[in-house]
Amino acid sequence: MKPLKNHPSPEIEILIEAHRPRLLAFLVSLTGSRAAADDLAQETCLVLWEKRETFDPTGDFRAWAFRIAFLQTQNYRRKLARQQSRELPGDELFDRIAAAAMESYGQSDLEEARHHALLICLKKLSEPHRDLLLRRYQDGTSLEHLSSEANLNRNAMAQKLFRIKQTLVRCVEKQIGTAKL
Repeated sequence: MKPLKNHPSPEIEILIEAHRPRLLAFLVSLTGSRAAADDLAQETCLVLWEKRETFDPTGDFRAWAFRIAFLQTQNYRRKLARQQSRELPGDELFDRIAAAAMESYGQSDLEEARHHALLICLKKLSEPHRDLLLRRYQDGTSLEHLSSEANLNRNAMAQKLFRIKQTLVRCVEKQIGTAKL
């Protein structure tokens, strides 16, 4: 995309500030950490400002800003994985959560319903399944370590996690569908 000339920067400042609370909430949902989300929000706002001339004022600012926030979070996760010498946790789950969060935080009507649905669905999981998901995707415990603890081979553990995630996704989708009725 070509940089747009004469784009008024005060408008971008207003847009950035107007979207900042939702960007922060989105980043918290992706990282699970307020401190990390605060840092990423700062970085995201800086990138938005630096790339302001590439934003098409007839386009969707929210989608553009959330995409940049998503990319910043992916970079953060890669950096964290390198620093801690571990594999990158849960790309599939991360991508689904990010997609749901992007949609959720961009549509105020659905925001509370999605958040509420996720909380309900997490509570519906058995405690061992919920703990397993949190250890794997929030704490970043390696698949090998979880497999070893459970006396399962790596593939069996990966399949178990996949099934739990699918259950969670179906539950959230069902809850959202019910909330729309």
